[in-house]
Amino acid sequence: MKPEKNDTSARPEAVLLSIDVGMKAGLAWFNAEGELVRARSTRFANRTVLKKALPSIWVELPGVTQLVLEGQGEIADIFRKSAERASIPVQQFSAEQWREDMLLPRQRRSGKQAKAYAETIALQIAKACGRPPKCAYDDDAAEAILFGLWFLRRYAAKDGGLPPTRLACEAKAPSNPQR
Repeated sequence: MKPEKNDTSARPEAVLLSIDVGMKAGLAWFNAEGELVRARSTRFANRTVLKKALPSIWVELPGVTQLVLEGQGEIADIFRKSAERASIPVQQFSAEQWREDMLLPRQRRSGKQAKAYAETIALQIAKACGRPPKCAYDDDAAEAILFGLWFLRRYAAKDGGLPPTRLACEAKAPSNPQR
């Protein structure tokens, strides 16, 4: 694994880990108030390295009680199975699901365009949460942030998790500054 990018906090407690799945993955942790506590990206050299690295990701921040994955296929299956072995509940979604709610149609005409807008919005969210990154987020970390926020808005509050009024960072930053 290469060194972490955008490590924005020491070891705060997290309840949600959102991952943009891939051999280059984006990771975003949110606390019980719906605030972003850390986001970064990482690269895995191969599947063996990925399988060995995942258990340490599950405990990187204490208290993770929910994992949400953006992505399908063999790599996503590796993430899912590893989390299930660690007794972490997992839900999977596609990029199209969250992008439809978080980005305007003109901002998601292509994957490349959606990723560029995600980087801008994620930076605003991180700043509003008091967690500005040391350097700009790459598209993987940015998409993990937006995907995690989308999940919190759409599912966590409805399932008796976080009440919508406690999504603190969202209240401070627009979910889509271009609107």
